[in-house]
Amino acid sequence: MRRLISILSFLFVLYGHPGAVGPVDRPAKGTQYETIGFRFAENLKFDNPFDLETNRVEVLILQPDSSRRVLSFFYDGLNKKGVEQWEARFTPKHAGLHRFTFRINGKVHDRFGIPVIANSGKKQGGLTLSEGLGIFRFESGEAFRGIGLNICWSDDYEYFFKKMRASGMNTTRIWLCPWHLPFEWSGTGLGRYDLESAQRLDTILRLAGEYGIYVLLCIDYHGVAQKEQGFFRENRWRENPYNRINGGPCADPAALFTDSTAQSFARKKYKYLIARYGHSPNIAAWEFFNEADLMAGKAIPVNQWHVEMADYVRSIDVHRRLISSSVTRRYVEKLVDAFRTPAVDFVMFHDYNMTEVAPHLINLAELGGEFYNKPVVIGEFGVEYRGAELTAAFDPGHIGLHNGIWAGFFSETPMLPMSWWWDSYIDKLDLWHHFAALSRFADSLDFNAKPLAFTRLTSGFQEQHPRSRASCTIQCITAGGRYALWFKSGNYYWSAKTTAVKLERVDSFTQNVPAVAPGTYSVSWYDPQTGTFTGPSKSMTVDGDRVMALSVPSFLKDLACLVVPVK
Repeated sequence: MRRLISILSFLFVLYGHPGAVGPVDRPAKGTQYETIGFRFAENLKFDNPFDLETNRVEVLILQPDSSRRVLSFFYDGLNKKGVEQWEARFTPKHAGLHRFTFRINGKVHDRFGIPVIANSGKKQGGLTLSEGLGIFRFESGEAFRGIGLNICWSDDYEYFFKKMRASGMNTTRIWLCPWHLPFEWSGTGLGRYDLESAQRLDTILRLAGEYGIYVLLCIDYHGVAQKEQGFFRENRWRENPYNRINGGPCADPAALFTDSTAQSFARKKYKYLIARYGHSPNIAAWEFFNEADLMAGKAIPVNQWHVEMADYVRSIDVHRRLISSSVTRRYVEKLVDAFRTPAVDFVMFHDYNMTEVAPHLINLAELGGEFYNKPVVIGEFGVEYRGAELTAAFDPGHIGLHNGIWAGFFSETPMLPMSWWWDSYIDKLDLWHHFAALSRFADSLDFNAKPLAFTRLTSGFQEQHPRSRASCTIQCITAGGRYALWFKSGNYYWSAKTTAVKLERVDSFTQNVPAVAPGTYSVSWYDPQTGTFTGPSKSMTVDGDRVMALSVPSFLKDLACLVVPVK
């Protein structure tokens, strides 16, 4: 008898869980693209219940298309009775019967099936890459273009999400950092995660779903292992639990990218995050680091780390959310190779202090797309990186903000450039109307329509000076049979006053748009400053030469145009 007890005790220690766990609490049915949850409460008594690599509490999923996925449960603390709470979250992509096998460290404890009905909504599921660089697509196939701004930390996300939705916006970035949603930091120690922050992020993502906001989730910011002190003195390496002085494995911040133990803990953190939040279609992408090029470490190991971690995340992410990281373009070599591999889905740059915002961002999206052969997202931009007060002082007319988002809309990028200083600049000065004006115009185009093309046009000749071309930037979007154009005066940029450039009206001119199908079109002019269409639409005809000759009226700052075929 004693020997039997000893053997049972040995097996308990070996497997780290009770011999049997009760059936999993689960729903009777599900809906495509909507989250279903699985729960159970049991003291599994693992040394570290947050470690989902060592402790494999999971369900094996057989999908209707015969593909298989392995979904991890995650530990969510103790209930009121002091029993461990475990949960898994799954968002099915397919309609039909899904079969589940619940197991702990390989031992099967339950089997069950859940029928999933088709979702009849229009925009469904998470974001995926598309055949072009100018849009993402929902898993259902519908086109997605992001209009948004950074709200990297806030005490009241519902306040900002309401403002965003009212302004026609759908995209933001959110940071996990020491002062906001500190997930793995000095208060938790290495390999353990802050459940209060985890539960708050649950709430934020739920709100994002309610308000139609898609989140670039930045898992760490550069200050956790920074190369320098930073302008804002943001280097927090001394507090980092990966630092050897705090019991971590790294003797210096560069070792974060080379030390095998540090990499092991990073993988464990990513597995927990994916298990807990990957179900949410409102996770637009996993962003490893904010401005990774500012971190310590040489280019080769930083690139290698990103490729290896991206491959790991892709291998365990049941829902297959997009993957990226970001750079300031100060030391782009630290991510250039990773960005060029299939491991990273899209490129993300941050850019500030541009003399002329519009042409700079247009060129960045165009040249970046050509070089990397993948979408380019401007995750942050602004006329001044040092603060909201300086931004407003240098650009009191908010021209940089206006030109940045309009230039982004007419560039081949799936997400428009995202402004910083959301609370102390955008909200404080009530600049939401700039986004609302753009989103109203954006609603006129269907980005599902084909062909979809983004082109730069050479300006036409002025009517009063036939030998002189109009001084303006001209961008054109072709979406099916519709055309949208943006005309920006060459003298309308935020630093023009500093450089003593006088803003003058652009005289009327004729603008040729090539390769337009013959037929009759309705032409409507839009004022980007006020967000309104001006005057009645006018009719024009394109004949067999397939050239649309637009009569562009005189304007001061910028002007937009919508051309629609008349049936």
